[in-house]
Amino acid sequence: MLIGILSDSHDNFPALMEAVEIFKRRKVEMILHAGDVIAPGMCYAFEGWDGELFLVYGNNDGDRIGLLRDFARVGGEHLGDYGEIEADGRKIALLHGTNEPMVRGLVESGVYDVVVRGHDHHVMIVSGDTLLVNPGEVWGHFTGRKTVAILETGSLKAEIVEMGSRPSIREMTGRRP
Repeated sequence: MLIGILSDSHDNFPALMEAVEIFKRRKVEMILHAGDVIAPGMCYAFEGWDGELFLVYGNNDGDRIGLLRDFARVGGEHLGDYGEIEADGRKIALLHGTNEPMVRGLVESGVYDVVVRGHDHHVMIVSGDTLLVNPGEVWGHFTGRKTVAILETGSLKAEIVEMGSRPSIREMTGRRP
């Protein structure tokens, strides 16, 4: 089974729509969004998605009631601040990742096959007893990269899919990294 993983779309509606199209082309069956969608209307990028769809809140998701409502309208299941998903016999933890000790604890606990997180916008795939996946950011302005991940549940292998680049905030303000 293929699972599309994304995070930190931060109101970049065209990029979120592009991510969904990538998942459709790659025959992904489930999408996990690790938070920071921002506006409830962003959920409509998922209209027409016929696979399973799960979302958790991010620290910048202010209109939680609107996100819950609009995500349900497109057939998604909102899991609150933290969710557990079973897919193809694999146990997956889904959270935004603002609490680093919690992320480490989930990975080190061995309870999950996969821990999916976002928040820091940096791509990360760490193999071990528990696979840790951070798909980076759909938004693109923090790192300059727009990325998502695709997880194959049988092999527990994840790949990063590049969706292009855009000027980072540092580049736009003339600051060097």
